[in-house]
Amino acid sequence: MNNLIEELSAMIPQCSPVARKLDKITVLRMTVQHLKSMKGSTGSYSEVRYKPSFLQDNELQHLILKVADGFLFVVGCDRGKILFVSESVSKTLNYDPAHLTGQSLFDYLHPKDVAKVKEQLSSSDASPREKLIDTKTGLQVNMDFHVRSSPLHSGARRSFFCRIKYTKTTVKEEKEQSANSTKKDHKKYCTIHCTGYLKSWPTNEVGIEEDMEKESSNFNCLVAIGRLRPYTIPQKSFEIKVRPTEFVTRFAMDGKFVFIDQRATAILGYLPQELLGTSCYEYFHQDDHNHLTEKHKTVLQSKEKIFTNFYKFKAKDGSFVTLRSQWFSFTNPWTKELEYIVSINTVEFSSPSPPEKKSVVPNAKCKQRRGISVSVSISEHQAALVQNS
Repeated sequence: MNNLIEELSAMIPQCSPVARKLDKITVLRMTVQHLKSMKGSTGSYSEVRYKPSFLQDNELQHLILKVADGFLFVVGCDRGKILFVSESVSKTLNYDPAHLTGQSLFDYLHPKDVAKVKEQLSSSDASPREKLIDTKTGLQVNMDFHVRSSPLHSGARRSFFCRIKYTKTTVKEEKEQSANSTKKDHKKYCTIHCTGYLKSWPTNEVGIEEDMEKESSNFNCLVAIGRLRPYTIPQKSFEIKVRPTEFVTRFAMDGKFVFIDQRATAILGYLPQELLGTSCYEYFHQDDHNHLTEKHKTVLQSKEKIFTNFYKFKAKDGSFVTLRSQWFSFTNPWTKELEYIVSINTVEFSSPSPPEKKSVVPNAKCKQRRGISVSVSISEHQAALVQNS
C-alpha cells in the first residue's frame, strides 16, 4: 500500500512542489483534484445547458430578460470593455446597444464608483482555489497551481451597486438632436444593481483581439444582469403594516461612518460609498442633535446597548426618514480599545417629512456665514464627544 501511494505521489504534478512527505489522504485528495482538472465537469453538461426543446435560444433569452426586469451585459475584466449588452438596455438607460458595445464601462460610471467596480471585476478568484489540509499536521498545504476550470464553471459570484449614466431622451430623439446644440450634457446617473458571475474562457474560443497579453491563456469577463434600483418611500400609517425595515451602520468615535449596510440604499437613497467618511450629524435633524449627542456620550462610556428615541435622518431627496436606533460599542479584545459603534436602525413607517425648505438669501455672504455656522456646530458636537470618550 505504501509503495502504491509513493508511486502515485510521484505521478501527480501537484505533489512534487511540496518539500515534506505527504500523508496518504492528502495524496489521494490531490489525485482526485488532478483527475477533475483533466476531465472537467462533463457529467453536468446536460444540466447546465438544459432548456425545453421547443424553445429557441433567442426566445429563452427574451423570457429570462423579461423575468429579470433588467438588461444582460458582458464586460471584460481586464479593461472594462463592454462586449455585449441586450436590447432591453434601451428601456432602462435609453442607450442603443450598438452604441455601448465596444465602449469602456468606466466611461459611463460615476467617478466615485469606478474603483468599486474595478474591485468587483478583479478576476483573481474567477476559478476558486481548492484548499487541502494535511491530516497529520492540520495545516494547509501550500500549492502554486490553480485548478483548471471547465467552460461550464459558474465562477465567482458578484453582486454590487453602481451609478451609470442614462439619457433622459430616447434613442430616436437623441439621434435627431442637432450636432451644434448648445445644451449642457443631459446625462444623469441612476443606481443599477448588478448581479452575475465571473466567467473564464480560453482566448481561442471567444474570438477576441490578439492585443491581449500573450501569456494570458484564459479570458475573464463578468456576465451579469443590471436592474434599476427602486427607491422605496416609507409607507403611510393607513397602509398595511409589514415587517419593520432595518439596516446596519457603523461609525467611529467621532461619528464618521465606517460601514453602511446595502439595505440603506432602498431606504435612504444613498449608495454606501456616498456616506462612508461623512459624519452622521450631517444627516441628523437639527432638533435631534442634543438627544443623539447624549446617547452618543452614553454609548462611549457604557458596554450596554443603548436605545435612542425616534429621530429624523435626512434622505437623499431632501426628505427626512424617521428612525429608531440601537447602539452598542465594539471593543477590540486584543487591544482593549473601542474601535467603532454599531447602529441597528429601524424605520418608523409614517408619512415622510417634506423636503427641508431653504430660504433664498440674496446676499452671498449670508449664505456663506450660515454654512460656516452649521459646520462649526457639527465639529463642536464631534469635539465634545471625543473629549468625553
